[in-house]
Amino acid sequence: MAGFVRELERRGGPALRLEQRAAGGVGCVVWDAALVLAKFLETGACPLARRHVLELGAGTGAVGIMAATLGANVTVTDLEELQELLMVNIENNKHLVTGSVRAKVLKWGEDVSEFQPPPDYILMADCIYYEESLEPLLKTLKDLTGPDTCVLCCYEQRTMGKNPEIERKYFELLQLDFELEKIPLDKHDEEYRSEDIHIMNIHRKQTVPASVFRRTIFELCTDFLLFFNAVASWDLKTGGTKVIKIICPLLRFSAVCSAVERLPKTSL
Repeated sequence: MAGFVRELERRGGPALRLEQRAAGGVGCVVWDAALVLAKFLETGACPLARRHVLELGAGTGAVGIMAATLGANVTVTDLEELQELLMVNIENNKHLVTGSVRAKVLKWGEDVSEFQPPPDYILMADCIYYEESLEPLLKTLKDLTGPDTCVLCCYEQRTMGKNPEIERKYFELLQLDFELEKIPLDKHDEEYRSEDIHIMNIHRKQTVPASVFRRTIFELCTDFLLFFNAVASWDLKTGGTKVIKIICPLLRFSAVCSAVERLPKTSL
């Protein structure tokens, strides 16, 4: 199939040469968000050497291959129909790779057991545009991420059609299980940046182990019993002492109640 090459400059040597296709869908070209994220990786903000990296919706593989030139061990993933293009670009740039890179099929929402254990980084560039794909994508993110996985999601903010609503819904659903932090524009590459292209740093919300939750509940119950016993043994002659005995567990009881309210959901 006829193609055309996009060169992506690198700070540390020859440019990446990324073949694109004139036909074949949105995954066959290098989008601006991919350029912004690839060049952000070069800033060194995220240590990649010898790290396990997985790219979702890789398309041409621009972001993942850049990570591999920075020493990461990368798996670029997309649908079956994009595997040939991914392998062409891996082959064309293998002399620049200092880590490793391979291409694999991954359809969002399906089994991800072959990609376990969780990677250190998940990379995503312009993966938010089909409303039908949001829930499968979110399922895949939840299945792939561990407590220490960093997800870098780069997207171009679009104002046409249903795009604003799709973006709003995506981030609304994402925040049910993940913490989000926007990377400031001045941290992006000095040349490859744009006001309407954003990079989000995303991590799983930390849950409290069931054993800790049970211990907290036990402490709460203990303090309540202390309070109850102190009230039951109230003596006017020793009122000052009793007040202290009552107030201390009561204050602690209140503090523990407040802490329990802030605990993430967890199974007992």
